Amino acid sequence: MSPAGRVGLLVNPTAGRGDGAEAGARTLAALRRLGHRVVDLTGPDLDTSTQHAHAAAGDLDALVVVGGDGLVHAGVQVTAGTGVPLGIVPAGTGNDIARGLDLPLGDPPAAVQVLAAALADGRHRDLDAVRVDSAERSGWYASILSSGVDALANERANAWRWPKGPSRYTLATVRELAAVRPVHLDLSLDGDSRRVEALLVAVANTPSYGGGVRVAPGADPQDGLLDVVVVDAMSTAAAFRLMPAVLGGRHVGHPAVTVHRARTVRLSVAEDTGTRRSRRPRPHADGEPAGSLPLTCTAVPGALRILR
Repeated sequence: MSPAGRVGLLVNPTAGRGDGAEAGARTLAALRRLGHRVVDLTGPDLDTSTQHAHAAAGDLDALVVVGGDGLVHAGVQVTAGTGVPLGIVPAGTGNDIARGLDLPLGDPPAAVQVLAAALADGRHRDLDAVRVDSAERSGWYASILSSGVDALANERANAWRWPKGPSRYTLATVRELAAVRPVHLDLSLDGDSRRVEALLVAVANTPSYGGGVRVAPGADPQDGLLDVVVVDAMSTAAAFRLMPAVLGGRHVGHPAVTVHRARTVRLSVAEDTGTRRSRRPRPHADGEPAGSLPLTCTAVPGALRILR
């Protein structure tokens, strides 16, 4: 893009235990040094920031977000499918989207330098994004949709204020596994249907969620396909034994784990299972609520243009 490009900026100043404010200031200064016209679209909350970005998107040469997965997810809603490049300065505690897109982690100043260089040279990568459609809403995600005990853990972790960082998700997962019950789902993979009784079903575009949990270690955001990881229903004791392997991405190949690949995935509740023990978690995508079942996830090749 030209040095005089119009760049929208979204910052979460509280991200990463306060690192977001400093990273945002660095990013703003770097963009201005390059001669960009910076439009600060940051609102008092995430919804307002997203509304500001949507309203301005048609006049932007790029959108830059400084924060964690929640703010990056908002940036994906604005830019996916539009051709507007998205720049990411990871400043949160999980940063799973940035991790999955192979962006610098743990060093916001270095990430700002990478972003500035990409803007100056017009360098980007076109990656897959996932369109998710339900009766309630339509939108996009970049990393993983969770629909089992992982979604329940995500919801619990979002409600907690302590502990900070990825350990909150791990502890929330432990709490959910202690009361583990299966989800009964009808799963359609490119039209091929099956019924599953599962601990979790993760529909993945990138490998990790929950602050680095590599639930789909083979997921590639440039292959045009989704990795659908199904972990079969099991006892609480078996789930706790499997948990360390899932955290490290070593669970693939376990007898209770199946990985499918498909471009279009439809998830719906299996209504006639004859059991009251089935749970109905609200699916989450990129750690954010994604509507309710049934829903359809579709990989869209090249829908996300990432400054890199």
